[in-house]
Amino acid sequence: MMEKSLTVSETLRFANHDFLNQLHLIQMYLDLQHVDEAKQLIQKIAEQSKMLSNVNKLNLPKTIEWLQTVSWRYPAWQVTLNSNVQQAADEALDSHIVQYLENTVIHLNEALDPYTEQELHITVECHANHFLADVHFKGQWEATQFNKETKLAVQVLEETTSSWHFILSAIEE
Repeated sequence: MMEKSLTVSETLRFANHDFLNQLHLIQMYLDLQHVDEAKQLIQKIAEQSKMLSNVNKLNLPKTIEWLQTVSWRYPAWQVTLNSNVQQAADEALDSHIVQYLENTVIHLNEALDPYTEQELHITVECHANHFLADVHFKGQWEATQFNKETKLAVQVLEETTSSWHFILSAIEE
């Protein structure tokens, strides 16, 4: 249950905005004759594009949409996404993954300290019938412990008012 799904028009508008910001930053570096910084930014953008292509291999439409739009729907979070997807996941996992991820962001988003930088790091892996999402929130919030039932395995590594780190996983049979 996503709090707010983006329309195609909104998604294209966000993507275009991000793309133009990246072009302006490259242009600024070049204008200042900071060629190495411009090259590094181009490399970073290329790596992000490869990563997003890799996420698409999951073949989980709702999860892919969530991962690619979470930073636009929840701008308080600086999102870093990494992926290592070797094969598609079981499509039956799609709704469960999105529901758990969305509920966690909503839970923390409502209790954020507006004066603290909030980070969300997500690493997605899928191989040999095993899906894993390593999710780490960093920042400051005043939220109660998160207890939502899910059909997925959840291993909480840390849950404090400044760091919440868990692994969401499923082994397909």
